[in-house]
Amino acid sequence: MFDYVVMNGEVVTSSWRGKANLAIKNGRIIAISDCSNVPEADGYYNAEGKLVIPALVDTHVHLRDPGYTQKEDFYTGTCAAAAGGYGTVVAQPNTSPPAVDSASIRNLLELGQDRCVVDFGVSAQVTPQNIKNLVALKNAGAIILDVAACDVPEGWLVRDGAHYLQIFRNAVQLGLPVAVYATDASIVAAETEHLQNSGRIDPLAWVQARPPVAEAAEVARITQIARVTNVRLLFRQISTMEALNVIKAYKALKSLADIKIEVNPHHLFLNTDDMLRLGPAAKMAPPLREADMVKALWTELVDGTIDMIGGDHAPHSWEEKIAGKEDIWKGASGVPTLETALPLMLDAASRGRITIENIVNLMSEQPARWLGLYPRKGTIAAGVDADLAIVDPRVSLKVQGKALLGKSKWTPFEGVTLQGRVEKTMVRGKWVYDSGTIIVKPGYGESVSRN
Repeated sequence: MFDYVVMNGEVVTSSWRGKANLAIKNGRIIAISDCSNVPEADGYYNAEGKLVIPALVDTHVHLRDPGYTQKEDFYTGTCAAAAGGYGTVVAQPNTSPPAVDSASIRNLLELGQDRCVVDFGVSAQVTPQNIKNLVALKNAGAIILDVAACDVPEGWLVRDGAHYLQIFRNAVQLGLPVAVYATDASIVAAETEHLQNSGRIDPLAWVQARPPVAEAAEVARITQIARVTNVRLLFRQISTMEALNVIKAYKALKSLADIKIEVNPHHLFLNTDDMLRLGPAAKMAPPLREADMVKALWTELVDGTIDMIGGDHAPHSWEEKIAGKEDIWKGASGVPTLETALPLMLDAASRGRITIENIVNLMSEQPARWLGLYPRKGTIAAGVDADLAIVDPRVSLKVQGKALLGKSKWTPFEGVTLQGRVEKTMVRGKWVYDSGTIIVKPGYGESVSRN
């Protein structure tokens, strides 16, 4: 007898779709059967009329814990993840203390194990100071090596090409993927100084300080360094066609590196007009782009050039954001995304912009593959973890900041009505979220680096 059966749902993966029953035992999907065959089980859920998809996987989540728990923490952040249909998230390393050594990574894993309600991993920040200690970062439990060329403290910036080459070669030996935020810091610094000296404090000054060339130039440099290695490299939060064209040209060449592209949901659904409308609430890095750039990103998303959607969930208090109302430079950069990313994509699917299969590929399967967690995570098949999201495509959702489970009770999508809602989320055979409520205790989530 099975522990649980999810019945009569429209099961969707990246490669197949159809009505089926899912039989679950000991946290795993054991059998997939025709709806006419209902296995005996201790419990049942009738998903008639709803979509059953693999719970999402996000490689890019700022949980702010430890050090900035006024913004978010492992519990509230993973509650938000569960409400958004995510079953696995990877915490970013820009905490206090930052995840730059073995002790800080072990501390993150212990905090997560005590507080998370979905499965989680942690990323390590690679800096010029710890490049020689990458093996220790892996042994402590890091599952990603994160590198930043801009918008981090000066001591974390990786600028030297020799350092990139060393990081990539060592990552290959360790079997770890590398994620890079690629923006030329010197261009940003020069443009920022010019704009500030000119007295610019308006929202578009933030955008103009980070022109597309800053992203494309750094992407071009790093792809050339990566191509002579076997590194598994992800370019985080790509926002411009200039950068995409560089990577597309690289992919057309025969080379060793496996390069993937991440985009964020805000760069798909907001543009510079929204920056003018929302001001500091829409401040982020990279900044919002022109409407024609957003349209071009959608083309690349649908045709498969873009590999995955990473949330870049970056919560701040409203007070920190609104500090930039009169002077954009003073507002905090970043927006919360975990509870709105999938509903935004579901709404796009309802309008014919993308298929559900493609959403599953971009937000579940490909992130799981890149992390090396597939097929245990990221799909629905016999033998894999029973990580599921139940989506009702018939129900609309009005986005309200006050209803979010994360600590940031605001969103740039405030008041927007979206078609499609996450009803339930299951992690390893247990419902963790149901219609607005978290139904497991803190600590249910497991570290994927320990399994």
